[in-house]
Parts: sequence; C-alpha cells; structure tokens
Amino acid sequence: MGVVNRAQAKRMRSGGPDLISRLPDEILGSIISLLPTEQGARTQILSSRWRPLWRSAPLNLEPYGLASGINEDVAPPHILHGDPATLDRWLRSPVLNDLQELRLYFPPFALPMRTIPQSAMRFSSTLSIAHFSCCQFAVDAAHRLHFPNLQLLSLLSVSISDDCLHAVLASCLALDKFQLVYSYYISPKPLMPPSTLRFSSTLRVARFGHCQFPDAAALKVHFPNLQYLELRMVTVSERSLHAMLSSCPALNNLILTANFGFRKFMINSLKLKRVEMCFGRSDTEIELEELIVVNAPCLEILDQRGPYVANMHISIVSAPKLKILARLNDNTSRLELGTTVFEGRHAVRVATTMRSVKVLALKLHNLSLHMTINFMKCFPCLEKLYIKTRISTENVELHNSLDRNECLDFHLKKLRIRHYSGKRSHLAFARFFVLNASVLESLVLIVDPEMEESDSWIEKQRRKLQLEKRASIGCEIKFSSVGDSSYHSDIQDLSEPFE
Repeated sequence: MGVVNRAQAKRMRSGGPDLISRLPDEILGSIISLLPTEQGARTQILSSRWRPLWRSAPLNLEPYGLASGINEDVAPPHILHGDPATLDRWLRSPVLNDLQELRLYFPPFALPMRTIPQSAMRFSSTLSIAHFSCCQFAVDAAHRLHFPNLQLLSLLSVSISDDCLHAVLASCLALDKFQLVYSYYISPKPLMPPSTLRFSSTLRVARFGHCQFPDAAALKVHFPNLQYLELRMVTVSERSLHAMLSSCPALNNLILTANFGFRKFMINSLKLKRVEMCFGRSDTEIELEELIVVNAPCLEILDQRGPYVANMHISIVSAPKLKILARLNDNTSRLELGTTVFEGRHAVRVATTMRSVKVLALKLHNLSLHMTINFMKCFPCLEKLYIKTRISTENVELHNSLDRNECLDFHLKKLRIRHYSGKRSHLAFARFFVLNASVLESLVLIVDPEMEESDSWIEKQRRKLQLEKRASIGCEIKFSSVGDSSYHSDIQDLSEPFE
C-alpha cells in the first residue's frame, strides 16, 4: 500500500486536484463570461489563479444582478436602475483597467433615458467589444472618444445625434462588426445618417434596423469587405437597395426582415450563398411583388417567407448550386424555375430540372398532390420535403398518373406535414407517399396535441395509412404535436454575429 502525504490527502478530501484552474486563460475567461454577473464576480474567491481573469472577461452591466463592488457582497437586483452612483463607482474600480468587453443595458421603458456614465467611456482606448442599449450618448463626451481597438460596436435603441455618431464611428479604426437598430417605438422611422453607410472599409458584418435609408446616402455606400448584411424593418427604395448590394462585392449572407419601399428585388451576385427574406403586410408602405434570381452562381439557400400576396411573382433564372429552397406557396401568381412555369397551383410547363435542390419547403393553403409531384419532377434529387397546410383543408387535388418519379423512387427520405388533420383529404395525401416513396426513412405528421394524446385515433390513422403496404419497409411514421416540423432544423443556422 502506498504512502499518502498531507497535500495528497487534502486534495483527496476536497475531491481531487483543481483541474479547471489548469485551463488556459482564454477558456476560463469564456467560462466567466457565461455566468450571471454576480456569480462571475464570485469566481475571484476560488483561487489567486482566477482573480486577474475578471479584468479581461466580458463585463455585463444589466439592471439586474450587478455587484455593488468588485470585492463586496452582491447588491440588490435594482442597484443599476436606482443607484447611478454605485454604477459609477463600480466602473471606476482599478480592477477594471484595460477592460476589453463592455455590455451596458438599461431598462427599455425608463424615462428619461439614462445617459452613458462618463466612467464607462474611460475604457474607449482598450475596448474591443462594446454593446450599448436603451441609453443616450452625451454629445460633448462622444467627440472626445477614441476606439482604436474596437472590433464590435452594437447600438440598440440608443439616442445619439448624427454628429455624435459620426464622431464615434470616425474613431473606430479597426471596426469589424457594427449594429445600429433604432427604437421600434419611434415614429416615423429615423433617417439613417449618411456617415453610417460609408465610414469604414474594414467592416465585415452589419445590421441596421427600424430606419429609413436616404437615397443620397445609399447610392454612395461602399463596403468592399462586407460579408454579412441584415436589414430589419428598414424602408429603402428599390434603387437604393440594389445600389447598396452592388457595392458589397464580398457579400455572402443577406437577411431581409419586414422591409418595405421596393416592389422588385433582384439577386445578382457572384458570392452570395444565403438569402433569407421575411416580409409582412402593410396598408401604407410599398410591398415586395417580384423576386428574381438573375445570376447567383454560389447561392445555396434561398428562404423567402411572405408577404404571400396574390400577385407575387418569383423567378429563378440561374442558381446552379441551390440546395435549399423555402417557402414556396400556392398563393404565388407566377413561379418560374428556369423554363418551368407555375401559375398559381397549376403547372403550365415542367421543362427545367434543378438537380442541386435537396430541401424544399412548401406552404400550401390547399393541399395539392398534383402540384407537389410537379415540384418533385422539377427537383428530382429532393431528399427532404416540408409542407405546411391548413387544418381545415377539405379537398385535396390528387394525382392519377402512374408515371415513374425519380424523386419518389430514389431520393425522398424525409417528409413532414404540418397541421395534419387526419381527414380524408390529408389521409389520402400522406398515404400516397407511404405507398409510393421507395426510400422514405421518416414521415412525421404534426397534429393537434389532443390527437397526439389519443391512442385510439393514432391507431386508426395507422390502419388507414396502410402501413403494411408501405413502399419503404424501414420508414418510421411518427405523430407529433411539437417540433420536428420546421425546415430550419435542416438549415445550418448562422450563429448570432453580434455575440
């Protein structure tokens, strides 16, 4: 039997050696940044190894759970909102010298809007990441700022004058990511300052929200290195939108959410890989009516949702690498896929095949097997098909053709139908795939929670689906009321670029 010395015995009593403290500073700093503020502050008591890490870890100054002093007990949750002096004292602590990341969030409905403390500005020369939300910049302070190392700047619901913003941005010599989203409660939408759109040649990631883009500024914009652009609730003219996109030669990710001011949107980009578009309805603003993919040799994902107006026209002329196409719907007046043409639910001509498409999402107000099969002819290598329909659909257009279908015979592996009711029309639609999809691996029918809990209803549906005659012996049929119904699970989601 070996001899155990005093140090070894102490480690054994405490649960073994402190392996976590042996990790590199970068990993330990990341651990601290993931903890709530008060718990992150307490890591200093673990050992002398952890004490200097707090200085470089992200500082999250939220109105709840903030410590009143670095080496003091944790303060009440309201300390930031109700005691500016404590916040100022905390920010002036020598322990925070050389701070690299600062997140300063104030309550969104607090009036008057809080001014960013002067003590927070003392870090401008060392910060690499800065988030400010629901606060305002003092004009005299902004003109004295200098951010030589700032790589990420996020301004959410911030009150800042055009001159002040220009001064801040002019001092950012290495800015890589910039986010400017005005408050959604401001009406009308503020104009985007011209300096915002042409201040930096280093920018790779940008997000703008709830504002108007003036034509004069948008037409002069130039972002030679921009790779990710997101516009949220932005009003921009067709001319300005296309001019801005043409000035981004390196752009590969474009996100458009609830934007207005243009009726036609043309995708003509040599490097775009992903385009996500989500549009709402408006009684006062100009809405999108025509989407044309003119030339997109690298485009892999095209996800367009809404506004689903009856006169919507979609045309994909050239996108040879397109893998994921969502969400086509039967309310579109005209859909052109190469030389294949759909008018409403009816295929006028099925001529072009797009063999690169592997994932297709459809929104069918009227479940149509005939239309669905025509899509599979257009996309013969389709592997995953997502369909969202109406619960109340009574009539379904069936398909009587016995022609062989490459997609059904060799490729379709996954089918999801959302709002499956079990009624005759829905049953006939699902049963067609059970009996004809030769390599189908998974069929998920998304149903009402009450139906999922009824064993007798599910058993009856299984009998009517004729599972004993399924074309693919290994196919798993699942009834579910939650999850597993969205095509987003098969799209590799982009990580939040401002985190």
